[in-house]
Amino acid sequence: MGYDLITSGYCALDRIISVDSFVEVGRTSIITNKNHNQIYYGGCNVNVSVNLARLGLNAAPIIRVGNDYITSGFKEYLEKNNVNTTAVKLLDKQITSATYLIESPDHEHITLFYPGAMDNSLQTPYKDEWFIDSKCALMTVASLNDNKEFLNKVKKHNLPLFLGMKMDSDAFPKSFLKECLDHVEVLFTNKSEAKCIAEIYDLEDYKELINVLPKVKTIVITLGEKGSCALYKKDNEIKYVEVPIINIEKVVDTVGSGDAFIAGYIYGYLNNKTIKESMEYGATLASFVIQGLGSTTNSPNKEELIERYLNHYKRR
Repeated sequence: MGYDLITSGYCALDRIISVDSFVEVGRTSIITNKNHNQIYYGGCNVNVSVNLARLGLNAAPIIRVGNDYITSGFKEYLEKNNVNTTAVKLLDKQITSATYLIESPDHEHITLFYPGAMDNSLQTPYKDEWFIDSKCALMTVASLNDNKEFLNKVKKHNLPLFLGMKMDSDAFPKSFLKECLDHVEVLFTNKSEAKCIAEIYDLEDYKELINVLPKVKTIVITLGEKGSCALYKKDNEIKYVEVPIINIEKVVDTVGSGDAFIAGYIYGYLNNKTIKESMEYGATLASFVIQGLGSTTNSPNKEELIERYLNHYKRR
């Protein structure tokens, strides 16, 4: 079969609730967005898959959905965006995972999540055919049983592993996280997550991780408004590179921007771009996503992505 990317993680029917003040016990916060009950389709692996499918790649998320898969519009959304749904499993008498994102005035988020069909107890074995001949694999936050099954299949079929774990201790308890890190080729993290991982290995500086993780080739660290940086190995040396963000005049919603960065990076990786170029593609894709409400609502097609990428990074 063979996909460009096979990926694990929770899917979710997202509802974004913007409030006029920080949520506090005993205080009423006013909802400011009229579309607070509108469903957006997301989840880290779904977001990455949609972004890559819009760019013409064959991306398949492994997800379980409930009997609202069709009525919610989720099935139509995936198909409309050319996402490969071979690894989507429908569970009767269950409902699809749901997320409520409470967004503060400064775009910080409180996340409420109902696992539904993606609950840990509902995990079933994955098919080898999903992994055979696939080019690479991305592991994101899912149930522990799903993550363990995914890692076993990645190891069995010797796929390059990308990891975006977001310091979720339920999905990645310490012992299992170390097992994942022993097999990861590209690690996506932010600075605080990198420091937490370094503490697991008793390292004072997270930059030392590049020498400790046995299979890692690249550690990509997102830095918010400061852009991103990466540590990588080349010619038996440790290299360092930084990439700035693309400044957007109006930020509508930051939900999904991290997933967009990962998708853009993987797009570069699969097209044999350099690490710096892949990071630039990540920043470019993220700049589109933050211009729309929802995780993939404003995702670009291939022509739009390349045009903005060239205008910003190659013609300065």
